[in-house]
Amino acid sequence: MAMRDVVGQERVVHWLQSAFQQKRLAHAYLFTDSHTRYIKKMAVELAKTLNCEQKGLDACDSCPTCIQIEHGNHPDVVSIQPDGSYIKIDQVRVVQATFRYRAPNEIQRVLIIESAEKMRLETANSLLKFLEEPISPMVAILLTNKKERILPTIRSRCQWVRFSAPAIHLQQKMFLEEGFHEPVANLLSHLHFRDELVQLESHEIEQNIENLVQWSKAFLTGDESALIDVQVGWLANELEQGRSSSLLELLLIWLKELMNKNSSFFSKQHSMRQKIRLSVKESDILVAMDNVLIASRLVHKAEISTSAIWEQMVIATQEKRKSKYDDWRMIVI
Repeated sequence: MAMRDVVGQERVVHWLQSAFQQKRLAHAYLFTDSHTRYIKKMAVELAKTLNCEQKGLDACDSCPTCIQIEHGNHPDVVSIQPDGSYIKIDQVRVVQATFRYRAPNEIQRVLIIESAEKMRLETANSLLKFLEEPISPMVAILLTNKKERILPTIRSRCQWVRFSAPAIHLQQKMFLEEGFHEPVANLLSHLHFRDELVQLESHEIEQNIENLVQWSKAFLTGDESALIDVQVGWLANELEQGRSSSLLELLLIWLKELMNKNSSFFSKQHSMRQKIRLSVKESDILVAMDNVLIASRLVHKAEISTSAIWEQMVIATQEKRKSKYDDWRMIVI
């Protein structure tokens, strides 16, 4: 792949190539998009272009340097991801130590920081000093889908590059080319929180969907196994892996389809939909949808544990009431 192959980002590619050709690339960029999949690809492709042995306006994808960067093992192109909930200062210090000496001639060092909004204050300050006093030529690329959470001192030193969402059919094509089965590719192209799922294989996503649909029957009918799964079952494991928002989004889509005669995404689960519709009132499904929406807002609050939010959602739904914002307090106390 090269920059030109990143789906639906022709405007960004043209802008970056023009800056590269005119030798006017910034020392730091802030790539933003609601789906970080595109901005991560573009960051890697830009790193390849800057260091490609063919010296063109785009990566050749075949020289040893391009191949090294593509596989993530080039010593002068480093990516940082959150360690747990945050990017820690020690991670930046490791990069500083790695980049302590001058790079070989004609090498442009690149630092890619994923989920940059998760930097603590001390980490951001350490990064600022690093950016302002590089030993060798370096480009830092910060990736985020939450620009407003980036510290102003960091934002002011970065050139902002805003990505646009490609058309749905282009997204579907991209996921199909990456090996996802057609129903999964179709679903992923419509999800807001798909970044939590795309690291899985297609069959693993399909299994998650099947598990969620089976779980929804217990969730809607008052079966205690719904709460047990949140605490110690398959669902507890998925929440621990950070897939809460995507599962809530899938659950809401499934509940909407339970209310309709036609199915856009869950056609394989037709028999389960019929079973649930025979045993659950529409009013109860509507209450469940309200509670899923409340949970979807709460999962972005760091002070509340994810499992407590899901437990609140299950308890309120099975009591056939709309959950209150702070029901979770009764669970964690």
